[in-house]
Amino acid sequence: MSKRKSDLTKEEIEAILLASDDSVSDLSSEDDGWPVDDSLADVSFILNNDPGDETDEDQANDEEAANSASTFKPSWTEQMENGQIDLKQHQKYGGGPKHNLPVGSEAGDYFKMLFTNDMCEKIRENTNKYAEFVKSATIEKWEPIGIKKWRWKPIEDIEELFSFIAIILIMGIAKLPRIKDYWSSNPMLGNDKVKRTMARDRFVDIYRFFHISDRENEVSPNDPSFYMMRKLDPFMSCLRSNFQMHFEPYPHLSVDEAMVKYKGRLGIVQYMPNKPVKRGIKVWALCTSFFGYVYNFEPYCGKRDKLPRNDNGLGYSVVTFLTKNLSKGHHIYIDRFYTSVVLMKDLLKSGIFARGTVNTNRKYLPTNIKNVKLADNGSSKCFQCIEEPNLTCTVWKDKKEIFLLSNGAKNEITTVKRRIGGNVSYVTCPKVIADYNKYMGGVDLADQYRKYYDISRKSRKWWIYMFWYLLDTTVNNAYIIYSTTNFPSEKKSKTPLDFRMSLIEAILKEKRIVETGPQAIVKNKSHKRIKIDGRKKRCIRCISLKRKTISNRAIESSWTCEICQVCLCVNCFGPYHNEHH
Repeated sequence: MSKRKSDLTKEEIEAILLASDDSVSDLSSEDDGWPVDDSLADVSFILNNDPGDETDEDQANDEEAANSASTFKPSWTEQMENGQIDLKQHQKYGGGPKHNLPVGSEAGDYFKMLFTNDMCEKIRENTNKYAEFVKSATIEKWEPIGIKKWRWKPIEDIEELFSFIAIILIMGIAKLPRIKDYWSSNPMLGNDKVKRTMARDRFVDIYRFFHISDRENEVSPNDPSFYMMRKLDPFMSCLRSNFQMHFEPYPHLSVDEAMVKYKGRLGIVQYMPNKPVKRGIKVWALCTSFFGYVYNFEPYCGKRDKLPRNDNGLGYSVVTFLTKNLSKGHHIYIDRFYTSVVLMKDLLKSGIFARGTVNTNRKYLPTNIKNVKLADNGSSKCFQCIEEPNLTCTVWKDKKEIFLLSNGAKNEITTVKRRIGGNVSYVTCPKVIADYNKYMGGVDLADQYRKYYDISRKSRKWWIYMFWYLLDTTVNNAYIIYSTTNFPSEKKSKTPLDFRMSLIEAILKEKRIVETGPQAIVKNKSHKRIKIDGRKKRCIRCISLKRKTISNRAIESSWTCEICQVCLCVNCFGPYHNEHH
């Protein structure tokens, strides 16, 4: 069967976005930083880049770039020639999902296309291994004080682990203060779906020993090849590969930082005052400008990360790493942390067009660019590289001068709306800057949708916060693939919330609901419990499982099945009939 590949027009994309926005309209407003009208937000990205906010990393990036051994010595002219700019050689059109799933497939099919059964099986094995490691490390301490019972039971199949993940997703939708509240008998707290899916103690046990890496093969921190994300690296590699395998990005993408909230002590924690999440683990991300599909990502771990470093600076390394698997003709949008003349030139050689705001102290820019002072708002000036005509540097006067570097944009003028007080006015603006503000928000869009049903919870393990981020991102990417596959065949596309609930139902449908109490759900409704007259009898299922009480006595019950005529305790009644019928 040939792979499905859907190309959507601009109108279809906007229709999907509007349908999705309806689902979260009660969670957003004009005050949340996301403009209602795109045309009124044309300068939202460039005006936030105040030079006074430059971080130590920006300065370090400039210092590294200053040491570049590049022999490229460009010269610039103010005589702009649009005819010399070549945009047809690598022009990119279309994009969309790439998979073999038929239209109408369930949400679980799209999710498991990214979070595969093999990945879940690996987590199951590593969780069981870690539990055995903890047992061997602690059992000697337990025995002297009389604690001999080890409650953990290995996870036998991936369906149970997927059920655990389904509960985590439920907790992101219906938030409660404590984990145990989901199993509370208080009607204001308890969640029936969670109660019927997994016993509380079992969930707590899996949560405690949850492990996604093989501890035996982890590298010591003293090893030169030590990588901070060693626990997550195999899992991230699989996700990254699946993200890119099943979706062809649309022509416009943006590179920016996503922040995973974390306030504990950790060497890689970053502070970014201009982000909604100001302190946490920074993740470099490449996302589509429409939908916010995360196509590639890499956590920032300082100098001991997996980014290939060179003399062109950290920003150069980030962009080239994230875009290495992009096909020719894509347009990427970056901010001044990444932008440099050398980067623009090398991206153009790879067939990738780029636009980004730029610091005026970057190397190889026009020598007189710092002295450019434009008189009126809306006025602009453009410089063109003589040796490489596709390289242009545009200056535009808004509240202040804005500098933007591009390797594939003609000098065309458009107008943008500006609201001053209660009045709306139109200001002339170079099209390259208007496009920059239109397409730069892909990573912020991905963060926005991820935070609506954020599944993260307080934990002592720092890496679990990264796992929550990756799981949320996987669900959102699966939703985007689902929406772009089924549109416009469905009259109304599912909202992100509808998709998550459908995903939970699809996961739990593959796992028989376990028994947790007297209000059991049994497949065959004709099997009924009846009270035994006289003395209790031993539970037949507990005997087969060799279960006993804490005092090492047989488990007895006063209940029997009316049809099967076997004695069963309350907790075994449902599972027994599910196993035998």
